[in-house]
Amino acid sequence: MSLHDSQSAENWWSSSLDYAAVSNVGMQRTNNQDAHIEIPAASKRLWRDRGHFFMVADGMGAHAAGERASEMAVLLTSQSYTKRTEQLPHEAIRDAIADAHVQIKNQGNADEAFRSMGTTADVLLLLPEGALNAHVGDSRTYRLRGGWYEQITFDHSLVWELTRSGKVDPAQLPPHIPKNVITRSLGPGSNPKVDLEGPFPLRKGDTFLLCSDGLSGQVEDAEMGQILALLPPAKAVQALVSLANLSGGPDNVTVTVVKVLDLPDPEDHTGEQKPAVKRDPIPPAAWGALGAAFGLTLMSVLFLRVEVSALFPILSLAAAFGSIAAFFALARKSLFPPKDRPHRDARFGRGPYSRVSAEPAEPFAEKLLGYCRKLDEATRARISEQHRRENDRLFRQSGEAFARRDWRQSILLSLEYINNGYGALWGAGAESAGGG
Repeated sequence: MSLHDSQSAENWWSSSLDYAAVSNVGMQRTNNQDAHIEIPAASKRLWRDRGHFFMVADGMGAHAAGERASEMAVLLTSQSYTKRTEQLPHEAIRDAIADAHVQIKNQGNADEAFRSMGTTADVLLLLPEGALNAHVGDSRTYRLRGGWYEQITFDHSLVWELTRSGKVDPAQLPPHIPKNVITRSLGPGSNPKVDLEGPFPLRKGDTFLLCSDGLSGQVEDAEMGQILALLPPAKAVQALVSLANLSGGPDNVTVTVVKVLDLPDPEDHTGEQKPAVKRDPIPPAAWGALGAAFGLTLMSVLFLRVEVSALFPILSLAAAFGSIAAFFALARKSLFPPKDRPHRDARFGRGPYSRVSAEPAEPFAEKLLGYCRKLDEATRARISEQHRRENDRLFRQSGEAFARRDWRQSILLSLEYINNGYGALWGAGAESAGGG
């Protein structure tokens, strides 16, 4: 699902942002319980205030319940966040996710068909302050920067929670501990804690990936990082889903890739009509203080004209100045409204939680050649002779590059081969969105 800005906005962000998203049912499921949404800000003003919005949700529940939960999560969260213009972004997204939880839970309680439905929620906001993530569950957000691929979210899963507590060594996971049990979700139970990560200051070239565990459970982090480092978003999401399916595709797979091409100037108001500053009415107490100041000033003048102690006019004048100060204190927000949201040097979370190299490597190049052979067997009878000749050329050239230890070129050629075979095998099961 993708909500793009209108034609009148003329995709002002297209020179600074490139993104793509795809969702696939996988190889072993009959319905897709994942959902995603992409909302690039329709103007520079909206980017400054709300940022670009990206979200992935992985639903849980029997029959159509999980599908319904994830769909509700992306729609309700995005709509609620967009409307919360009086809040700072981190407050607005946290409350928007909490609201979505309540509505999903209410629907589950009201309809037996949706009983106990739930969903993960993974949101990425690209703001002038940087990349801010809001997170519930085990869907993930990663960042590629400078040859390093980092996971910036903490999995709300039994394995990760036990690892954090020090009770389990992740390298020696006991077989009795299930890997697919999550500890937080929207829908079931009490209000889940929403983890915030960031904001991470943006750099030109930063690439972010949001995904359901249908990808992260099948494709290694280093392999994802190498793909993002070599391919633009539209080709990267296709290759990632293909690899998850070639690895067995036991679950739905949803991937969103967002690349920062440039950093727009948040102070650039070119071509925009600056919104009128909203002023609150001056409170009655402030008017009362101003009236008292006026009365006390008159009283001090009268004291000076009659024969009384000099202390009385001094006290009256001091009280008048105090009342004037009280007026400005009470009416400060009305007389001097903030020009922008308050500056805050907040830093949430402890991410990144893992880091691997995204440099092209021999093991991945060799693995991809194996996938090419596997895909060739599955698709050769379904594609045209011209298509087969093209695939044979790519496979031969990839093998030649591998032989001369050119891992980068071998990986690129193998990924092109795999993307070529994607449509012939399971492309009809994919729903994609892109921009830029």
